Amino acid sequence: MGSSSSTNRGSAGRYPASRNRRSSAHSAPPVSYQQQQRTGGSGLATAPSHNPHHQQHHSSPPAMAADHRRAASAAASIPPVPPRTSLPPTASVNQSVTGNAPGTLSRPGAYSISREGAGPTQVFRVQIPFEVRPGQEFQVIAGSRTVRVRCPAESRGGHFLQITVPPEPVVRPNVQGMAVLTCAVPGNAGGGGAVAMSESVVRENEALVQQQLRIGSSGTGGDDNDPPAQGPSSDTPASSSEAPQPTTYMVTVPPGISPGMQFAVEVEGQRMMVTCPANVQAGMNLRILPPQQTPNQSASRDLSTARGTSLDRPPEERRSLSAPNPASPPLMQMFEVVVPPGIMPNQSFSLLANGQRVLVTCPPNVHPGQKVRFQLPIGNPNDKTKDAPAIQLEYESIKDGWARTIRVTDMKFQWVRMNEEGEIDLKSVKRFDVKHSAYTRRLTFLEGNDPRMRTGTLSFGAANESSADSSIEHNGQVVVGYSEIAVAHQRGSYDEKAEWFQEICRERLRTKWSDGHMRILIRREHLLHDSMESVMSLSRLDFHKIWRFEFMGEIGIDAGGLAREWFQLVTEEIFNPDMGLWLPSASNQMAMRINPASEISCPEDHLIYFRFLGRVLGKALFDGQLVAGHMVRHLYKHILGWPVMFEDLEIPDEGYYNSLKSLLEVDDMEDMCLDFTFTENDLGENRMVDLMDGGEDVPVTNDNLPEFLEANLKYHLMDRVKPQLTELLLGFYDVIPEPLLTIFDFQELELLMCGIPVIDIDDWMANTVYQGRFERQGKNAVTCRWFWEVVRDEFDQETRARLLQFVTGTSGVPSRGFSVLQGNDGSIRQFCINGIKKEHSLYPRSHTCFNRIDLPMYSSKDELREKLKVAVATSATGFDIE
Repeated sequence: MGSSSSTNRGSAGRYPASRNRRSSAHSAPPVSYQQQQRTGGSGLATAPSHNPHHQQHHSSPPAMAADHRRAASAAASIPPVPPRTSLPPTASVNQSVTGNAPGTLSRPGAYSISREGAGPTQVFRVQIPFEVRPGQEFQVIAGSRTVRVRCPAESRGGHFLQITVPPEPVVRPNVQGMAVLTCAVPGNAGGGGAVAMSESVVRENEALVQQQLRIGSSGTGGDDNDPPAQGPSSDTPASSSEAPQPTTYMVTVPPGISPGMQFAVEVEGQRMMVTCPANVQAGMNLRILPPQQTPNQSASRDLSTARGTSLDRPPEERRSLSAPNPASPPLMQMFEVVVPPGIMPNQSFSLLANGQRVLVTCPPNVHPGQKVRFQLPIGNPNDKTKDAPAIQLEYESIKDGWARTIRVTDMKFQWVRMNEEGEIDLKSVKRFDVKHSAYTRRLTFLEGNDPRMRTGTLSFGAANESSADSSIEHNGQVVVGYSEIAVAHQRGSYDEKAEWFQEICRERLRTKWSDGHMRILIRREHLLHDSMESVMSLSRLDFHKIWRFEFMGEIGIDAGGLAREWFQLVTEEIFNPDMGLWLPSASNQMAMRINPASEISCPEDHLIYFRFLGRVLGKALFDGQLVAGHMVRHLYKHILGWPVMFEDLEIPDEGYYNSLKSLLEVDDMEDMCLDFTFTENDLGENRMVDLMDGGEDVPVTNDNLPEFLEANLKYHLMDRVKPQLTELLLGFYDVIPEPLLTIFDFQELELLMCGIPVIDIDDWMANTVYQGRFERQGKNAVTCRWFWEVVRDEFDQETRARLLQFVTGTSGVPSRGFSVLQGNDGSIRQFCINGIKKEHSLYPRSHTCFNRIDLPMYSSKDELREKLKVAVATSATGFDIE
């Protein structure tokens, strides 16, 4: 529809704007304005002044009140606007549509949006509609975009405004397509969507592994008092025409440092940790070879970056317009402790440093009663909000369970098992033990054929031999150090830890909106296909950008609702058992496990789906979104790197777990006629799998029964689905830095990913059955009354969810309530409270297969509360409360 006057408006209340060129004495030619589909953030702006020379003000748009707004197309041919000697009032605007040429975003996919290289801002002249009052907003067609303007307080309908529109963003579609998966095993032809590793990448990975071995324990750290290196020991300068040669430096070991301990040094502005060798003492000189910096790393330190203010910055960024200060090296503090009795040289002992478990290795030639020193970071110099907490030392008091400690030798997290006396269990467990043996996954990252998609290997190792980083580097800066993570470990509640996690992701790791963001265009009828094509075309850096979603053919603005819908729909579809990728666990239909036969369901791309899901789960966690699927317990443990024990076999298949456990009571195993094999059923066809090389020819005896149980644990909890699990973890850690998750246990991780359910206590009580000593009186039994009073009046939603996890294996509640809670056979099996004598068990016990809790008949409500809280809390630690 055309019009002969700029005061006329098109449909849907949009007013075309005429462009005003201040520097031109000629009138502007007619411009055609066409309404485009709106997908970007929206907001409104004000024009506070009538000053004709008022500067343009750019303001950040607040969130839209709704995700969907009706839009209509309108076109108008605008006549020339003659130059004026007196300019109208100036209004800065916010755009409700990202500017793109017609047809640019006509295909589904992931689009990178940035303002780099964009043109200058544009100035338009528009007449305020007559029905608009001061403070009200109206929409204006400005070029190929639609913007929203708020009427200034001094203006009225019919007045003219001058508005400034920011440059149109640069749209860069990811035309490379999906990044290919790379098989981590050289020479393997791949499969399931993965391809063989190229020879050049094989050589690159070999060099990478050698470099990691050469660097050893070197890393960033230290403080302003680090001893400086006393000049390079090599007099041969590096040639300018050739690659620089490694240079060694001479340093003096500081006082108080014993062999095996670490100290910080500074070499040409680079801080690193050095481990004192066994034959070197304090005061002696030590030759070191620092890791070389790449040219990109050194050049990046000399570049300064200027940041601009974007008009369409999302509302959450207005609360923090300035980027956080780069993290400075943490403050270090020297500690002196007495070696406890019974500790021998090279043995470890544990103590608490301000609530954080610390693992100290006794140096050689040091015996119990003597003192040793070590250093710990205690805070960040840039943190002015509060003083660094005073660190107090005390020896470990945790008893009989697995605990995460920090190694002072290299500042890495390590798992240790505490014995019944509260000391580190130093007994060498040479054979598998169903109560004390534990394993953790080890994920090694390698380069892939496509730089956007790294690969890696996955293995099982003894829990007490695994380690994890305690700091996070981002863009060459240590953005989260050990001291911050240690303080986060001490946060008592789940809510406090979750808030800290989201703050780190939002304020320190996320890319600013003005530095670039992503638009994801999806066809609803091809949801999974388009989503996978988009997500798998991105690099790891793209996952720290803000995403905005659009369902093609639907008019709507993503102010959060479309993102929530996308995460919900995608995870619902991919966890659907009909896809053939996931199956309900045998013990709980709400908890999903990886389908070992997923290759049969999706032979060409099943591994791509697991990598895609890992990235989606990681992005959801990074953005604070929730996903639809609950997984079995040991998968959350694998994500966190938590110890996996024999009892973790119970939730995936309690029947098989009990049959394995019963073998411990058999007098003569040869009568069972078992061998080291397991029979898989793939779509009705049986397939025999060896649990060890030549397992079919190895009979199970009483002597090798521990090895048989160990082989079953490793097979069922990892090897059975190792290719799928590897891609799931690689995708997850494409987004989330692992040290951030060390503050959570596996139950908290499920709540963080799936949300804390709103549990209806009345529905829970109404659909609970009573057995054992409560069968007659039911809910009227005094112990049951106490139980429900504690759950209703004293447990918050988090603790209720943990109780539900303890009894059923997952925090998920069926959408139709507790009346349709399922058991291991898929039939309805309601929540059950089974009364037992205290002589049978001092603490409540759970049977996730039957959704049943064995509740002892306590003598008081206080005793019930205490024992129930202990049972629920220790279910995540590996403690033995029997």
